[in-house]
Amino acid sequence: MDRRKYIENPYRPGAGHKPPHFAGRNRELSHFKQLLRQNFTTENLLITGLRGMGKTVLVGQLRTLAEREGWVWIGNDLSESASLSEDRMALRILTDVSDGLTRVLTHHNESRDGRYASHRNDDKDVPLPFEALRNMYEQAPGLPSDKLRHVLSRLGSMVNHAKARGIVFAYDEAQCLHDHAERNEYPMSMLIETIASLQKNEGVAQCLLVLSGLPQVFDALTETRTYTERMFHVINLDRLSRSEAYAAFMTPLSDLMPPLFAHPDLIEKVVDLTGGYPYLIQFFGKELVDHLLQNGGVLDVDQFPSDSVIDRLDSGLFAARWNRTTDKQRDVLKLIASRPNTSSPDFSAQDIASIKDSDLTSAQATQVLQALCERGLIYRTRHGRYAFTVPMSETMILRRFRNQAEVEESRQNALGLALAGPIEQPKAIESAESKRKRWSWFR
Repeated sequence: MDRRKYIENPYRPGAGHKPPHFAGRNRELSHFKQLLRQNFTTENLLITGLRGMGKTVLVGQLRTLAEREGWVWIGNDLSESASLSEDRMALRILTDVSDGLTRVLTHHNESRDGRYASHRNDDKDVPLPFEALRNMYEQAPGLPSDKLRHVLSRLGSMVNHAKARGIVFAYDEAQCLHDHAERNEYPMSMLIETIASLQKNEGVAQCLLVLSGLPQVFDALTETRTYTERMFHVINLDRLSRSEAYAAFMTPLSDLMPPLFAHPDLIEKVVDLTGGYPYLIQFFGKELVDHLLQNGGVLDVDQFPSDSVIDRLDSGLFAARWNRTTDKQRDVLKLIASRPNTSSPDFSAQDIASIKDSDLTSAQATQVLQALCERGLIYRTRHGRYAFTVPMSETMILRRFRNQAEVEESRQNALGLALAGPIEQPKAIESAESKRKRWSWFR
């Protein structure tokens, strides 16, 4: 019986999926463990990084570590709708508090009694349901921030009852959280003020705030309150080292060999293709295993990756944002991607205006860059400087324009042949160099 029919592909290239092997990030985990062991919380955690860098996966590892250290984990993914107003943000937090404490206290009661706690209304062990938390919030005096602080302050006894060290409030996709001064709504400010107030109050349970999001979230935080720079330790996730990338890629694959076989040269090639980006490790890993299964368990080095693999990569990482751009914006993206100093991760409007083929002034370039920020293709790294939100966007942009040029050239050639009549064409011979260009991700 062919064992290949029963092989399950272990790689998971979706957004935020836990990889089969977690590699690297030891320094980040070690620092978070130190934060958990603070006697008084004086530092919180902000995790930033480009898309596909593994922020959500790292947050999942932090949760496991926090719960192992005896902390209650309360968190969720933020959305634009949750940050429309202070009341909506409070509702998001109260919902997560209800779910998190119910889970923890139920587990505590089961561990202590070997059974679920009674659900009588007068049973002090029953976790507060959402309705009770919301009623407490509505009846508290003051502004939404005062009401939320009042509710969270009263949860200390419940946390102590569960014999927990404290509460970790963790929110991913934090770039969705904004203040809206034009509508007098300040949900981000409310979250920061509430946590800061609780951390200064020695009479409540210890709490720690963990935020994760795209790099622009740091600017939003510092613009909200000047003291936020002192509240957070910032971790900017970068690519994995080559040894870490090799471990993340090879560890799941080694469990499948045999019956699959991947030549060492093919493995080295795929690891180089990933560039150390966690998402690309999962993407190319899944594609390689699928191709091995389709080809009897063996694959030549030159057979991977195929053009269809690269097309799927572009579609998954880049196409949605690219399709929202105008022709003018695409021309500017081409200028950015082909700028002379691509070794620098960021660029300015002046850099674009000074490119030889550019017909833009600095003011015009600034307007286009701001529009591209709104479409999620770039973000502001600091005052007047920008960078791409998706890894290796320059490569994908240039490849798209190159593909368009090839299609247009092919169309013109076909039109010329049709007008000139049938002409026998010499058979094209693909050189080794052209083969290498066809699969190379970094070109």
